[in-house]
Amino acid sequence: GINDLATPLIAVFLSGYFDGKDCLDGEVMGDVTDVMLEEVEADTYWCLTNLLAGIQDHYTSDQPGMQRMVMHLEELVNRIDADLASHLRHTGIEFLQFAFKWMNCLLLREFRLSCVMRLWDTYLSEGDGGFEDFHVYVCASFLVHFSSELQQMGFDELFQFMQVRERVTVCFAFFRVLVFAHV
Repeated sequence: GINDLATPLIAVFLSGYFDGKDCLDGEVMGDVTDVMLEEVEADTYWCLTNLLAGIQDHYTSDQPGMQRMVMHLEELVNRIDADLASHLRHTGIEFLQFAFKWMNCLLLREFRLSCVMRLWDTYLSEGDGGFEDFHVYVCASFLVHFSSELQQMGFDELFQFMQVRERVTVCFAFFRVLVFAHV
């Protein structure tokens, strides 16, 4: 949920105290002072508040923002890969069944934290709409990238493919091309 969204921010702000060193393995935690922790907490709170201000209706009653993103993803896949969209419909897979989680946690539970940090950097660079609009395109590109494989699967295989973290992280190399190519 929402508490997960603070994780990439904490990692980024904490690495600033250690010359950009990757702090994700926890080795630096013994060297973190109370002052550092208070500053990281304040920076994280400020950024998370601003991030959530742009996607506020994702976390309110009935979550209209999430529903809008899932519907946008379905419309997009219908336009760019009608065969995949048709296959998903015919096997009984609803976009809401798998994409809601992708929208709720912004792929934080599906990808390695280092990948999420790079994705979110791109989302932030997009300005208004990065976390809502660009995120949907990232999810659509993931589905289209695996379209031929997905179209060979039945309901159980499809649902498992969409939900299992190990399988989903296979596309990290794909996202490196998609997102990192512009670095």
